[in-house]
Amino acid sequence: MWQRLRRNIGWSLGSLGFVAAAGFVTMFVNARALGVEGLGSYATVLALSLMLEALAGLQCWQAVVVLSQRNKEDEASIFGAALALNLASATVAVVIGCGIAVALGLSGGWAVYVHLATLIMRIPDPATGILRLRNAFAFIALVRSLVATASLIAALALWHYSAPLEAYIVVAGLIQAVSAGILLARGIQQCKPSWPTRPELREVLFYSLSTGGSGAIGAIRARGVVLLLNLLADPAAVGLYSLADRITSVMQMVYRAGFEAIFGEMANAARPLDLIVRFGLASLVVACLAYGFAVLFGERLIILAAGERFAPASAIFNLLVLAASASLVTLGLRAWIIVEIGPRAMLFCNSIALLSFLAAPWLISSQAETGAGLFQIAFELVWVAAALSILVRYRSRLSRPPME
Repeated sequence: MWQRLRRNIGWSLGSLGFVAAAGFVTMFVNARALGVEGLGSYATVLALSLMLEALAGLQCWQAVVVLSQRNKEDEASIFGAALALNLASATVAVVIGCGIAVALGLSGGWAVYVHLATLIMRIPDPATGILRLRNAFAFIALVRSLVATASLIAALALWHYSAPLEAYIVVAGLIQAVSAGILLARGIQQCKPSWPTRPELREVLFYSLSTGGSGAIGAIRARGVVLLLNLLADPAAVGLYSLADRITSVMQMVYRAGFEAIFGEMANAARPLDLIVRFGLASLVVACLAYGFAVLFGERLIILAAGERFAPASAIFNLLVLAASASLVTLGLRAWIIVEIGPRAMLFCNSIALLSFLAAPWLISSQAETGAGLFQIAFELVWVAAALSILVRYRSRLSRPPME
């Protein structure tokens, strides 16, 4: 198990490391091409799109992995149920997204609606669940790397030809749609989906509503704050925050790679506490190194890559690294809560943590992009408190003597 886990994490980390490096260059190219306010407008459109994608995806890959392991003979119909659910939710997300774009008056005009329409074509969540069941982490890593490469080449080309903001928005959506189609085709090749029965559709729906609820809260936390910044501050604040958030994403990618690999192993682990502790200690070392780098070199890196105009982003960068460190250190605990107690327990923790969002408008109104960084730290602290309360209740329930 440990050998397989290390191999899968290695594939994910390798590709995500390349994605992070390419993403940095892409963001810095876009920053120089669009400026602080232009980057803020572009980042706002992407934030809305990614938030809707997370809501529509419902984290269905987790349902495919867990339910297929429980009932291996029903794998094809579970896959089919997840695909049908994602198609319906993606269609609803496009309609809602266009309505929000009209209400907010987002910069980009017609290009915003074209970008949002690609949501329907880029919901490959169930397919990635099948690929993870087949341990096809190498293929997922390859697709991620190709997307990062295509995005970088597109950014350089658009900068060279002095393309308008609309071109950046449309190209970003099309690249994501093509990559999703590749993953979906490979997933169907691995497991041809069959038409689900009503009980199977209901089972996948209820499981995905729990996991998707947690994913939705994460999307609101990560992307909703960008929309709030655009609404309560200005595009320049969005530009500074987005640049700092993009650099911090390297830690988020480490978290994602670890979670994807550990999630499949946690259900079969004889000693889950061992997994949690070992991952926690390793993550703590990574978090300390990341924060030290942010403090010592963050501002110089930002100025070197994006220019003096983006220097204020260094303070937000430090705050976001602290928030990402908390997520990374508790990675094993998060996977254990979903597998051992259930996705509803994770939904409870995330819902409690989202209460910190009530303070976000005040923080952003008073401190703009710095307030957005403080909100991310508050979210993590509240989540840890909720998770510990769940853990205490679970252990006390196990320790009770059985009723006669």
